[in-house]
Amino acid sequence: MVAASALMRSAGRADVPAAARHQRLGLLLASGGDDRIWLDPVTRRNRYGAPGAPSPDELWFSSSTASPVSPRGWAAAGEALERLVEGRSLTIAAWFDGLRDRLLALYGAPGAEAVLAASGTEAELVALGLALSLARGPLVNIVVAPAETGSGVPAAASGQHFLGRASLGGEVTRGARLAGWEDACVAMEAIEIREPCGALRRQSDVDQEAAGRVDRAAAAGAFALLHVLDASKTGRPGVSRAAAAGILARHAGRVMVVVDACQLRCAPEAIRDDLAQGFAVMVTGSKFAGGPAFSGALLLPAAMADRLAARPLRAAPLAPYSAVLDWPARLRPAGLAHPANLGLGLRWSAALAEIEAFERVPAARRAALLTDFERAVRSRVAADPGLELIDNGLRPGAPGLIAVFHADGQDPRPAYEVLARGEGGARPCHLGQPVLIGRKAALRVCASMPMITDAAEHGLAAVEAGLDQMFESWAKLRG
Repeated sequence: MVAASALMRSAGRADVPAAARHQRLGLLLASGGDDRIWLDPVTRRNRYGAPGAPSPDELWFSSSTASPVSPRGWAAAGEALERLVEGRSLTIAAWFDGLRDRLLALYGAPGAEAVLAASGTEAELVALGLALSLARGPLVNIVVAPAETGSGVPAAASGQHFLGRASLGGEVTRGARLAGWEDACVAMEAIEIREPCGALRRQSDVDQEAAGRVDRAAAAGAFALLHVLDASKTGRPGVSRAAAAGILARHAGRVMVVVDACQLRCAPEAIRDDLAQGFAVMVTGSKFAGGPAFSGALLLPAAMADRLAARPLRAAPLAPYSAVLDWPARLRPAGLAHPANLGLGLRWSAALAEIEAFERVPAARRAALLTDFERAVRSRVAADPGLELIDNGLRPGAPGLIAVFHADGQDPRPAYEVLARGEGGARPCHLGQPVLIGRKAALRVCASMPMITDAAEHGLAAVEAGLDQMFESWAKLRG
């Protein structure tokens, strides 16, 4: 934290050359997270293959995993940093309050609150901490399709460190319970949205399983934290809102429902409706929103926030992951070690600039452009006998997310890596990381908010040209 503060002060000084300020902003954007977003000293890219600064010369169809900071987001983060350094009527506390206010202006309902988190997985830890505060006893954490959400989710949902390093706390023991939760009675259960062969389960079966699991938890005297999956890595939902609302009504006071909308591919009014129904909602600015990796948040409905304000959270377990100013004042736990996560604030500054620009485009225009993008991807897959859509091209899925198999079952990971490197003079092209569906892995071809916002002004011609290049290179790699 001290090092980040010093870097922030030097980054915006007028006597620092522009190139140095540029480099330091990139380093700050990669701070306050674990080694997944640290920049490799040789490649200057993070573990997702994204550089620390805008990279408009490369093709980015990877928003289901991560994207680099956009030029618009970079400018917004740089301006926020400059205002903080110069002290132009902006304190760090006011800056974080403003970030939460902007997020709630986009997605909030009356009385809602927002807690910022370094990533969607950290948001899961925050949700677990809040559920434990409400439970005051045994807790069953029911997650949906963990293989299609995030590799660290099962550990986080169990109250464990999911990597060997925490975003704010240095080295930790992967798989060990967070300090202070060693004796917490937490059981993690999973609901799958697919059969072992990869075929989708019926929605009614998923809903029935969710209801049964919560019923059993309640009968055993446990509190349930039930997840609703808005969109998986392949764009599929899990546990319907209607089923979750019925479960919440049936077990009032004994269940907390949290919607995993980390892909952020749903409309703002859907999130507002979720909050109005009493659901908490996890979002990130680093998937469809196109912000830099590691910008998460947990939105809390008014009634839940009121209950939590009356039950102070034990801060110690979350201290390696959460900073004081991530929290609204009335929910702020005592004893957090770090006053602020500056990198997280800069990443949300970048992401919110993109989300707000996207929302200024008329909704009908956005929807039409996303439909055109999906049609363009599907037509190119259909024209290539070596590729096929997962789920037999079943629609609808999450907007702007198309998952593709190799038709012969060939592992697509080598192609994914070569496309990203841009070998043989080809333009580097980034896709969503491979995800295992049954026995086969799929790659994801994705649109993002920055892509659609730019297309609203300039059209999709450049995007379609990029798709042509990517699919041609992909075909050549398969021989």
